[in-house]
Amino acid sequence: MSRSCCGIEDAPLAPGDVARLERLAELARALCDPTRLAILQMIAANREPLCVCHLTDRLPVSQPTVSHHLRILREAGLVVTERRGTWAYYEATELGRAALHALSHLMLEPATR
Repeated sequence: MSRSCCGIEDAPLAPGDVARLERLAELARALCDPTRLAILQMIAANREPLCVCHLTDRLPVSQPTVSHHLRILREAGLVVTERRGTWAYYEATELGRAALHALSHLMLEPATR
């Protein structure tokens, strides 16, 4: 450990801390787009999985764009895909629901300095 310029002891991040921060950054990247947030919110609000066509009808973006956003949400572990014939249906994971819940609390908290 070393001392920083202001006298506080600096300890390097542990490998586990680095991995957790990288995972958090991955989730933040997946959630940083308003369209992806809207998609995740719509999926999480439904009891049944939704297909791309249900989402495309409700969003001002094309079907390929919706599919692109769904891929990012799926790769981040926020939604899962279920194949039914030629259709893919999407459902929010517990992580996806927890992320929406956490974000809603951030919006309710007054900003403090």
